[in-house]
Amino acid sequence: MNKRVAIFTAVLVSAVLLLSSVAMGATGAKDIKAFYRNIKIKVNGKLVDAGNTEPFIYNDSTYVPIRLISEALDKVVEWDNNQSTVIITDKSTSQTSQEIANKDAQIQNLTYQNSLLQSKIIELNKTIDDLKKEKEEKENADEYLEDYLYDEYSKWNDIKFNYKVKESSSGDLTLTIEFDKSDYKSEWNKLTERKIENWLNDIYDYVKDEFPKADFEGTIKDTDKKETLVSFEESGSKLKVKFYDSTVSFADLEDDLNYFYGSNLTKYSKNFGSLKATIEVEDYDDDEIYITVIVNTSKYGDEWDDVKDTAASDDWLYDIMEYAHSEYKDYIISGHVENSSGKTQATFSCTSSGRMKINWK
Repeated sequence: MNKRVAIFTAVLVSAVLLLSSVAMGATGAKDIKAFYRNIKIKVNGKLVDAGNTEPFIYNDSTYVPIRLISEALDKVVEWDNNQSTVIITDKSTSQTSQEIANKDAQIQNLTYQNSLLQSKIIELNKTIDDLKKEKEEKENADEYLEDYLYDEYSKWNDIKFNYKVKESSSGDLTLTIEFDKSDYKSEWNKLTERKIENWLNDIYDYVKDEFPKADFEGTIKDTDKKETLVSFEESGSKLKVKFYDSTVSFADLEDDLNYFYGSNLTKYSKNFGSLKATIEVEDYDDDEIYITVIVNTSKYGDEWDDVKDTAASDDWLYDIMEYAHSEYKDYIISGHVENSSGKTQATFSCTSSGRMKINWK
């Protein structure tokens, strides 16, 4: 027997009539002849369980429970007993709106999170680029360190230095600092060993920050006389500095003392006037320097009479000793002051620890 399935609307209407008659116990109820064939229902390719309410065939039409079909199609089914009416509607509009609102909120949150991630990606990419650039620069450690030294110390304490950095195959660094001492004699002589040590330690600290695995050593050289003035090398976690310049000759010290303390002494007292002195330095012993201060009393006798054995002349002699001690820390310094006739006016001394004493005659 050919059986046809009525369109969905016919099914619904027929089912309503049938169910209404049964539910109402209507007077128009009648017996029918229905056929059961174990009918299955598929909605959108999915088999729907009919439960105990089995679909059947009557007058060549297939009848199925209206609630089963409606709910399978995501509809809401209600029965109005007073009006014998089946009411089929979409699910709650408010519920749908809430779902949409929730989805919109999720989308907004995801959009915000995405913008944050994009910003983070940009930031990370910049960091990666900077690190790559820094790595490339540090791979040429000699050029990298030279650039830093020229930027920071191209003219340190009014002395123009040249810097040469050599990197070994193992990554160790050797620094050569060069300058022409004949061009910067007074500037170099003004520098104390402590000041030079502090400068080299500043460079060393930078090297250890930038190249922590590299050993570090170097020299300061005079390009005029081709002499090494200072050498330095890493020892443990410190920089060991050795000075050669101060032990070569006392001629430089003598020149400096005459330059700074042989004239223009009114800074100590106006009574010095134009008084001048000649300062001589000699190597008295292996570890002692002897300084002779000759006051020109033949020309400036009145000025000398006004200032000798005063606080001003004491300050003058203390400065002479302090300068010599700063250049030759391990030496004992002694000496005397004499007039133009060779008569001793005062004696003075400074221990290697820096304790000074003056005795006036």
